[in-house]
Amino acid sequence: MKKCILCNSDKYKTLLQGKNWQIVKCNKCELVKTERNIENASYDFYHRDETYKKLESHFKNIFQTRVNLAKKHIETPGKVLDVGCSNGTMLDIFKSDGWETWGVEPSENAEIAIDKGHKVFQTLFEKVNFTGKFNIIIMNHTLEHLEDPLSVVKKAYSLLEKDGILLVDVPNFDSLSSRLMGKYWPHLLPLEHNFQFTRKTLEKTFEKVGFSIVDYKTRSGIFEFANPVQEVKESLFGMKKRFISRVINFPYDILAMLLNRGDSMSVVGRRVK
Repeated sequence: MKKCILCNSDKYKTLLQGKNWQIVKCNKCELVKTERNIENASYDFYHRDETYKKLESHFKNIFQTRVNLAKKHIETPGKVLDVGCSNGTMLDIFKSDGWETWGVEPSENAEIAIDKGHKVFQTLFEKVNFTGKFNIIIMNHTLEHLEDPLSVVKKAYSLLEKDGILLVDVPNFDSLSSRLMGKYWPHLLPLEHNFQFTRKTLEKTFEKVGFSIVDYKTRSGIFEFANPVQEVKESLFGMKKRFISRVINFPYDILAMLLNRGDSMSVVGRRVK
């Protein structure tokens, strides 16, 4: 087993186990990662590409929460980079507000984002040689897929202007539902996710690079949406199965939010030097 990317320890504890995988936690820094005995998934054609295209309004409503959080810390339009931008839905929001929009997306959805007028590299973030710097970099449900998230956060730091921010949103391994459901937690996805982050380990990753933590949020269910009423209407009239799920899960969503243990979490770090 490889040494921990955060603390270099080689001592782990197994937390969860499946047929072809196990979820292990570093004994020293508590970073959680996935060990598999099968090859990693290919992202040349990511299986959610078609979903992003078909449900663009749905995802725009979700992504607006990330945009609002980022713009809370940098209000004046500048230059934004979305790592894992898919078809450019989040970049569309920034562009409509006057931002210069850049993206990285290895899948074929990059072509859609380019057609929308965004400057997008159709490759992996690790392979891109950028020539300029950014005011905001966003990694929305991207970091957990990577082989070495620490090196990626380091690269993001180097690409930010002074006082620029990095916003990372990932599944929250310390969420209420993760604790209750264990290996059956829907966001575990052990054949896709190489790492499982908690607030402690994600903030530790930021701080190891040099970021100052300036914000932290968790969300679940209907609270993932900037406009929950719109989501309720869309699910009621278009996808009734989703609507029923929203109603059933609403009490849990409230409790998770009150405990600040939602299924997804955002950490915002600022480059201070």
